[in-house]
Amino acid sequence: MTDPNITSPTVMQGWESLKQRTTTFIVLALLALSTLLTDAGRARLGAWSGLALEALSPRQMNSVYTILPTNLTVEQRRVARWIASRHRVAMGAIEQLVAASYETAATYRLDPHLLLAVISIESAFNPLAESNMGAVGLMQIMPKAHADKLKAFGGEKLALDPWVNMQVGAQILREYLDRFGSEMAALRAYVGAVEQPTEYPQRVLQTRERIQAAAVGRVLA
Repeated sequence: MTDPNITSPTVMQGWESLKQRTTTFIVLALLALSTLLTDAGRARLGAWSGLALEALSPRQMNSVYTILPTNLTVEQRRVARWIASRHRVAMGAIEQLVAASYETAATYRLDPHLLLAVISIESAFNPLAESNMGAVGLMQIMPKAHADKLKAFGGEKLALDPWVNMQVGAQILREYLDRFGSEMAALRAYVGAVEQPTEYPQRVLQTRERIQAAAVGRVLA
């Protein structure tokens, strides 16, 4: 006969589970509230929400993560392995970003290795990276400064979407290459240091050299 004064294990487990769910909900609610207090927080929350909704609904064809790439070239797989190792990012995610980078580079007449080098230096392939100056995403674009370009892809709220961020960053880089006529000058403009001393172009070009070496099966120190 069960003692009515002793709570059964099943009830206790249910109660603990309810407490955990309630605590989790409260923490998430507070986190959401805190991020809504700033423009950057709202943008970040929007990106997280978008990723969550994408996971629960049919994927759109313009997403970097639409289809796991199965047709990467030998060169692209080598590049993906090098990037995954350098930045300690999951190979599956990097393969998709590499595939998208090559496609984007072809669209905007860019060297794909240069595009990947910019992403490497700017964000280390973290799609949610955010700078103190308000630059966001893989290519660290400034949503306010490039609102016109973002508008074509759905507006500033999508600045953290990896595919959108890559498209806009590639457009910016292409414009600077056309305007200034050299990679060094274009990269100085990209980082906002046209008339200021900066090692940014050298860092990007050195990283591209390593990516190019990886693409043909070599590894540079």
